[in-house]
Amino acid sequence: MSSSSTSSSPRIPHFAALDGLRGLALLGVLFFHANGALPGGYLGVDLFFVLSGFLITSLLLAEQRDTGRIALGAFWVRRARRLFPALLSLMPAVALYGRYFARADELRALRAQALATLAYVANWHTIFDHRSYWQLFAAPSPLEHTWSLSIEEQFYLIWPILVWLLLRRGSSRSVLAFAAISCVASMGAMAWLRVPENTSRAYLGTDTRMAGILAGAALATVLPLTQSFRARTVRRFDLLGGVALLGLGLAWARLKGEDAFLYHGGFWLTELGTLALITCAVMGKESRIARLLALRPFTLLGSISYGAYLWHWPINVFLTAERAHLHGLPLYALRFALTFAIASASYRWLEQPIRRHGVPFGRPLYIVPAALALSVFLVVRATYAREDASASPNVSETPAGGEASLESVRYRVVVFGDSTANSLGWGLRGLRQKGVAIDLLGKDGCSMLRDSCNGAKWAEHVRELVPNAVLVYLGGAFLHGFNAGGTWHTACREDWDRQFRTALSLRLRELGAVSNRVFAVTAPYPVGSWDTAEYRAQVDCINRSIRVAASSAPSVNVLDLASRLCPDGVCQQDVDGKEPIRPDGVHFSLAGAHSLSRWVFEQLGPEQE
Repeated sequence: MSSSSTSSSPRIPHFAALDGLRGLALLGVLFFHANGALPGGYLGVDLFFVLSGFLITSLLLAEQRDTGRIALGAFWVRRARRLFPALLSLMPAVALYGRYFARADELRALRAQALATLAYVANWHTIFDHRSYWQLFAAPSPLEHTWSLSIEEQFYLIWPILVWLLLRRGSSRSVLAFAAISCVASMGAMAWLRVPENTSRAYLGTDTRMAGILAGAALATVLPLTQSFRARTVRRFDLLGGVALLGLGLAWARLKGEDAFLYHGGFWLTELGTLALITCAVMGKESRIARLLALRPFTLLGSISYGAYLWHWPINVFLTAERAHLHGLPLYALRFALTFAIASASYRWLEQPIRRHGVPFGRPLYIVPAALALSVFLVVRATYAREDASASPNVSETPAGGEASLESVRYRVVVFGDSTANSLGWGLRGLRQKGVAIDLLGKDGCSMLRDSCNGAKWAEHVRELVPNAVLVYLGGAFLHGFNAGGTWHTACREDWDRQFRTALSLRLRELGAVSNRVFAVTAPYPVGSWDTAEYRAQVDCINRSIRVAASSAPSVNVLDLASRLCPDGVCQQDVDGKEPIRPDGVHFSLAGAHSLSRWVFEQLGPEQE
């Protein structure tokens, strides 16, 4: 995440606890993006915001105090050296993802997001595109997280000019007054613009999210970084800092991003807590809270936080359970390890050298525009429309039972749906039934809405493969929605249910016309952090639509996986206390879902063939 490093200028002292605070914020975001393992971890972004406002304003005030002026050009050059190299290094990876891994229907959106990211307007692009930020787990994009970088860069562009103007006509008190008034105005804008149906405008807007940054800026005007503090003052702030840590921990563990409390005081309380922690941090070793924050693991994470923030979400999007053949904790551990490795390398060999010495060759006036132009070219070239790779069947090369040739296949199962369908299919493959082939044709992001499944080709695939049984499973459909008139619509809304039911009915009728054993699979309630009353209600609506669609199609049976896995609404989460059936709450584990996969296979009735 982009917050000023205190080592970038000799004008203010370095506090290890501030690095540790940045590392703590990074951990919150990483665990939130681990499929919501920390439901309120997104609040780590607010911690970054407050810290950035504090450090940047401290630098500007120190420069004015020491030199009598603020060199705006030099400030922006330092910011560019700090932020731009790592961002540009991410673009080739995004281009590779677009060229070889993204679905054809993702490419246009990916191109627009990349260009908006490079222009530092990603937050407004998401708002004007009428997307819900909180659906990021449903149809993830590798650049979904760059909205916060855009807000910070917009602050870096405008705030120094305002501080320069205010200091020309007054003192740091003028900066304090302006920051405080603007902070209150931003809070009011957030409360005013927040609507229950779609909180993205309030969550992503520069105007609504500037309160945290401005709160940090206001603190910088009243908290000198070079003074010593009396022991009594330190003890009082340590007590306040302890309360702040407890409160932030509770908020990070419980507050979800669409909670109304957040937009009517919740954000402001967490930002006040961050102000208390920053105050403790600058008190140095006399503060117990500062010593806690200065622990080596936190400071190490803080030093690489910008690169780690940049890379972690693209890594999450690329390393899906299907690609990594891992689920749950092993998958998260792999993502974290790769994130830290890339961020460490970026920090040591790219970010720090350029930050200290500038570009290693040529003149920046030419090199920087050339690098930017190359990034734009790579992304645009890689995201030209192409044939959707998912149109080709993902046929298992050999039967699930061993090394036999395709001619020895006695029973073939084709699985359609989303990524949860593929995870169920991997469970069926894991049974290793001799002479059985399982073809996984699930598509990430498939929801039956607006042809997100490429369902028009399902019947064609069945005619080509001639399976003995066809499964249609949409276990993640409750995560998907669409925008209508600026409102985000999900399951249980009449228009959403109608679209889902109509599309599924059509595809099931087409499948029933070419196969006499088609199974529409009901969806179980999600577990873990996804197990909420809202999502349960949506799953109920989806299952009602599945039953209606199946009843309208010939040769289609309902396979009631929901009742099997969640009898009486209570979901089984593990088998004999061993590996969870659905480690991330939605997708099936190969080992944990073994007995469930056997039950599914038995329902398909291969002994009848």
